[in-house]
Amino acid sequence: MDRNVKVSIIVPVYNTEAYLPACVESLQKQTHEALELLFIDDGSTDGSSALLDAYAKDDPRIRVIRKANGGVSAARNDGIEAATGDFIGFVDSDDTAEPAFVETLLAAFSDHPEIGVSISNRFIHGHPNGRETGGTAGAGGVLSPREAIRCAVSIGKSFEGYLWNKLFRAELFREHGFRLDPSVSICEDLLLCVQIFASGQSAYYNPAPLYHYLYRETGALRTFDEKRLSEYAARERVEAIAAPFGEDVLAAARLSHVKSALNVLAAAKQAKNRPLAKDMKARIDARMKPLLKEKSLPRAERVKLLVRRAAPVLSLRVFHRLSK
Repeated sequence: MDRNVKVSIIVPVYNTEAYLPACVESLQKQTHEALELLFIDDGSTDGSSALLDAYAKDDPRIRVIRKANGGVSAARNDGIEAATGDFIGFVDSDDTAEPAFVETLLAAFSDHPEIGVSISNRFIHGHPNGRETGGTAGAGGVLSPREAIRCAVSIGKSFEGYLWNKLFRAELFREHGFRLDPSVSICEDLLLCVQIFASGQSAYYNPAPLYHYLYRETGALRTFDEKRLSEYAARERVEAIAAPFGEDVLAAARLSHVKSALNVLAAAKQAKNRPLAKDMKARIDARMKPLLKEKSLPRAERVKLLVRRAAPVLSLRVFHRLSK
């Protein structure tokens, strides 16, 4: 790939002052230097804004866009609108990337011109289960739209539906109009990735971990509030998109939906939030019966689901302890 090809990296920022230096500097050290680094300051109230200004003063590749706080999806959409690169990637402001992250993902487009998305594996830091890397999705290679959807919806077994370990052709956003749904606070990236793959886009997966993801207890996936419920509207949409691609793909989407709902069920029971627990039970039970009949579901996974449904709080503690 031509070293002059411009890549836009979009980084939404909200009160991550402690993590920003490592994030910014990892992007400045990329071996592919033709970068446009778009930091979307989503109404930060800490020292993030001042830090970004200092970095932008010394690096002309950095642009800081400020907006009132509107959530990560809206911030990323603003970044998409402002991006001028031929390819677009996303990085979270508390994460870092290996120096060859952009260059390696970009090279896949030269080697496989048919793809719309290039993907890498990732390191995981701070996970309570001691996980250090994500799934491998086999040995890597080109994935059909169907295969890419299945990998995106499979929790813990593949590259999953995050935005930050992927590079996209900019035309997907400019010509095809893909955007994140601002009403979705969790799984907004999964929904977008599945929509893109379902439109007929194939992908290339590199099993080398090139992205460093920081698992934080204060992150969106670990906090619990009413916004969390937007996840399930998104997961229902993901299931509807996955359905035409085969029963096994739909089962993978249902399984990730059930696993997430089981986690929230355990949290709701601990918090004695009965209305939420009732809602999660209904979601789980509506999907468990067809899921348990699915031939592609391993026996061990069936047993785990049944145990977690019967004793959500206790079983979650046990499985976490065993996985360590």
